[in-house]
Amino acid sequence: MTSVVLLKIGGSVLTNKAQARTVRKENLHAVARQIADAKRTDLVLVHGAGSFGHPQAAKYLSNHFSLSGLWKTHRSVAALNARVVNELQSQNVPALPIHPLSCITLDAGRISHFEMKSLRLMLRNGIVPVIHGDVALDSSESYNILSGDQILAFLAQKMQPEKIGVGTDVDGIICRGKTIAYLNADEFAKYRQEIAGSSAIDVTGGMLRKVAELVEIAKLGIQSQIFNAARDRNVAKFLTSDEKIGTSICAKE
Repeated sequence: MTSVVLLKIGGSVLTNKAQARTVRKENLHAVARQIADAKRTDLVLVHGAGSFGHPQAAKYLSNHFSLSGLWKTHRSVAALNARVVNELQSQNVPALPIHPLSCITLDAGRISHFEMKSLRLMLRNGIVPVIHGDVALDSSESYNILSGDQILAFLAQKMQPEKIGVGTDVDGIICRGKTIAYLNADEFAKYRQEIAGSSAIDVTGGMLRKVAELVEIAKLGIQSQIFNAARDRNVAKFLTSDEKIGTSICAKE
C-alpha cells in the first residue's frame, strides 16, 4: 500500500466536553472544509468521543460490566461519528465510518486485534475511513474503553504513515505557560508531571495519555505533531504543507 496520512481530531475540538452530546458545529464545519480543500485520497481520520462518550462511559461503565451501558455508550459515540461523516459527505469528501466495537478486540485494555481489511479497501478505492473512540470487548476484562489516541498509535505502527497529526483545542504541549516546539522521550520524562490532563470528564487519560501514546510511536522513528485544530486553518496546514505547527514529538536526536 502507498503511504497514508493519519489525522486525529480530538473530542474537545468537535464537542463541548462540559455538556453531554453537544457538537461544536462551527469547528466541525471548519475541519471538514479544510479536509475537503486538501483533496487527499490517502487520509485516515480518527476522532475522539468528547461529550458523546466520556460522560456516558463514566455514568454507565465505571463500576462494572453492563451490556446496557456498553450499548448506550457505543450508540452515543456512533451518533457523533455519523455527524462527522455526514458533514464530510456534505462537503464532497468520500468518507465512510468504521466502528471499533465491530472490528477491534482488546486484551487488558490494549488492542490485540484490529480487522483492517475494510480500512485498506476503503483507501484503495479513494475513500476516507473515519474511525472513532469507542468501547470494545476485552478478552481479560470483559470490555474496556478504547481511545482514539490508542487507535492512532496502533495504526501508526501497522501502516508506517507519511505523517501523523493530532488536532486538539490547545496550541500543543504547554509547560510553564509556553508551547514546546519539540519533545522527545527523554524530555517527556522530565515534563511528565507538568502536562495537565483535561478539566472535563475524560475516561481515557487526557493530554498525558495522548502524549504518552505519541512518545511510544516516536521511539519507532515515527514523528507526529500536536496542534490546535480549532484555529488558523491548522488542519489545512498539516494536510498540505511541511510547516511545523504546535509540538513535534520525535525520537531522541
